Formats: sequence, structure tokens, C-alpha cells
Amino acid sequence: MTAANEALSTETPATVTFDTLKATQELRKTGFEDRQAEAVVTTISKAMSETVATKADLQLVRSDFDLLRSEFEILRSEFESLRQHVDSRLDALENRIILKLGGLIVTMAFLLLAIGPFYIRWVMSLMGTS
Repeated sequence: MTAANEALSTETPATVTFDTLKATQELRKTGFEDRQAEAVVTTISKAMSETVATKADLQLVRSDFDLLRSEFEILRSEFESLRQHVDSRLDALENRIILKLGGLIVTMAFLLLAIGPFYIRWVMSLMGTS
């Protein structure tokens, strides 16, 4: 629970303006008895006060949303930093692999040049040609 939530939860619930007297009078005009009109208006009034979002409720949601947005921005920034770090490490590894492969190719080329003529003579001697 955020500090804003805790502050609002300790306060008395916000009320929604609903003219119960006028609503009761309107119901009486249409034929409701006093008890019926009062019961309907009381039920509506309770339902509204328990379910209708007030300005304070909306401000609390906005405050929580703004907090989430700022936390998301921090996470996005940290992710971008991590991605750049990983990219630079991958580039360094790629360069090391390229250098080692290049060295291996050069070594193999020298070996072929050094051993090649002897290998060819040996194979030809096995075949019986000189």
C-alpha cells in the first residue's frame, strides 16, 4: 500500500452528492409510499457512496499510475544500459573469435605449405609413381 493509499484509508470515506430529499419527493409524486420511497433512496444512496469513484479516488489512481510510470522509466533505462553492456561484451567476444580463427587459418596455411610437398611425394610413392 502506498503512502497515498494509507493516508486516504485512514480518512473518512468521501461522499457523493445525492439529494435524497428531492429523490424521495419525486418517488412519492409517482405513487410510492413514504417507506418505499425512503427505502429506494437509501439503497441508491448507499450504493453510490460505496461504488462511485470520487475525485480523491481518481487522484489516488493517478498518483499510483504516475509512480508506476516513473518506475517503468527507471527499469527501461536500466534495461537499455544492460543491453549496451551485453552488446559491447558480444562485440569483444566476436573480435576475439575472429582473431583466433584468423590465427588458426594462418597456422594451417603454413602447415600446408611446409608439409604439402612432402605429403604429395609420399602419396605419389604409395601409388608407385615418382
